[in-house]
Amino acid sequence: MGEETTPKPLLEVGGTSFLDVLAADLAEAESLDAVHVVTNHRYAQAFRAWADVRRPEYEEKGTTVTVHDDGVEHPDEALGAVGDLRFVLDRIDVPSDGVVVAGVDSLYRFPIAPLVDAVDGNRSRLLALYEPDEDARRHSSVLHLNGKRVEAVTDAGAAPDADADPFVSPLVHFLTDRDVQAVGPYLDARHDADDFGPFVNTLAQTRRVDAIRMPETAGLRFHCNTAEQLDEARQALETESRLLLDAETLRRRFGDDR
Repeated sequence: MGEETTPKPLLEVGGTSFLDVLAADLAEAESLDAVHVVTNHRYAQAFRAWADVRRPEYEEKGTTVTVHDDGVEHPDEALGAVGDLRFVLDRIDVPSDGVVVAGVDSLYRFPIAPLVDAVDGNRSRLLALYEPDEDARRHSSVLHLNGKRVEAVTDAGAAPDADADPFVSPLVHFLTDRDVQAVGPYLDARHDADDFGPFVNTLAQTRRVDAIRMPETAGLRFHCNTAEQLDEARQALETESRLLLDAETLRRRFGDDR
């Protein structure tokens, strides 16, 4: 398949794909029970083929892999990121220790598994990446923090806020079972189904949401939302290691952070 017909999560970067990197990272998490991939109908077969290859690796660790086809055939019918989460939640039993919700348009330069194993399901957490560049923050959900606590999330594209912290929230959210149950009422109230920023902001206004504050190191992810960004990531990984932080560093930082 060419890049025009290959879904973004399966595009090659650094000798593998975005989804393969995330899947390999998640497979190392001891607390992971199941992986659910949601896709539109156009790409469903490509993701099923991917799952057929990856499933044995997960099953060895007792983790199931399921691909969900949301049936959408045209972009103007898309359910949106929050809508797709609801689509999956309606088809699974939500585990009592919560879920990890992850988008696959970024390549993270640290392993995810230590973060998964560090959360306990008692409160929701958002990944907080240090982003000193103000222009880059305009294209991401920006966090307003009070220590660890998330007080608000300013969505991508909003006017710059001088009071916001230099931390952005990519789509790696650790949500409790109670908080994911809020997805249905949120959408029934006709809130934005496309982006997670407004949803997690709503959570932060009504209950405790904490940030997993990563070290203040710039460049902890390659955000590949355009062809140019993808090319930059590919070029960088020709000479650089993907990982800037290792698993042991993250375990020391977050292992007792509950």
